Amino acid sequence: MALTGRLESIPLSEVLRMLARSQKSGCLRVEAGGLEGKIYLSSGKLAYATTRRDEDLRTDLLNAGFLDTDGWMRVERREQTVAEVLIEGHSHADLRDFLAEQGTEVLFRLGRPGRGTFDFGDEVAPRYDSGEVVDIEICLADADHRAEQWADIEEVIPGTKFGLRMAQTLPEGASDVTLKVETWKLLAALGGHGTIAEVAHRTGTSEFVVAKAMANLVRQELVTVTEERFEAAPTYNDADLGLSPSVGGSGTFSMNRTDLLYEDDLAGSDDRDDVNDDDLLQSVLSGVIGDAAADEDDSVEIVTSDYDASDDLEGTLSERAANLSRRRGGLSALARELGETQDSH
Repeated sequence: MALTGRLESIPLSEVLRMLARSQKSGCLRVEAGGLEGKIYLSSGKLAYATTRRDEDLRTDLLNAGFLDTDGWMRVERREQTVAEVLIEGHSHADLRDFLAEQGTEVLFRLGRPGRGTFDFGDEVAPRYDSGEVVDIEICLADADHRAEQWADIEEVIPGTKFGLRMAQTLPEGASDVTLKVETWKLLAALGGHGTIAEVAHRTGTSEFVVAKAMANLVRQELVTVTEERFEAAPTYNDADLGLSPSVGGSGTFSMNRTDLLYEDDLAGSDDRDDVNDDDLLQSVLSGVIGDAAADEDDSVEIVTSDYDASDDLEGTLSERAANLSRRRGGLSALARELGETQDSH
């Protein structure tokens, strides 16, 4: 099935729904807003999506801790899928969430400009087999919701290249902080001071997930935003949308302050302060532990910081997938019932 067209005539969401209904397998290539994206489908479901190189999946999975280098070699040799070599502590559901988040971010970025071209090729598979697929409707729903979430993030963090620093003291009156495991990993990746883009790269997750978590921590006075802004690599601009797609291979882009703000990868760290980030991180964490130990009876839990990319939507990815399946089953039954009623008349 050869399918080509312009997004001005058929929105990306409708193209994907058409392919999903037809249970197509292949690659939808999209050029929009200066980005080039590839959306791989398997029997109408999302297998993988990227605006970067397919090879970057390796770095993301290793940084996110889904597998080790030995496991990746087996995936590279096509002996096993990613799902078959997951290391202890990661489940198939975790992998689906990972793929769904990457897919959602890609659909959001490619669909937002509202114009561009697309070209679908049958039976074109991603270079690496993850062994898992995601319902495209879930990613489309999350992508629709993402603009509102980014606007909320930008109220406290102007952009992904602004410096973030762990607060050196706890909020006034607080002696104890409780963090969930996921948030602790992000703070460790921040290393006392860094940017959203850096943390996303170090943890193998999307800038949106990191930005949402950091915005929550900024609001709770555990992280502060610095005024310095790192120099971005040369970009070219889309005058109408304010897009500044990265010339490099990062697959990210920037938008004007009045829209959403993405920026390309950090070219270097020469502009950073002379503060030793490891020492700063150790100092802050030691202070937290020391405060709690010194005043154990009066300890107050002031925050539980979480980052769930879908926490403004109802249920987890698996729950929403199950609900979607039940709704589809109900609609099919209703359609059959209506058809039988019409036939009887």
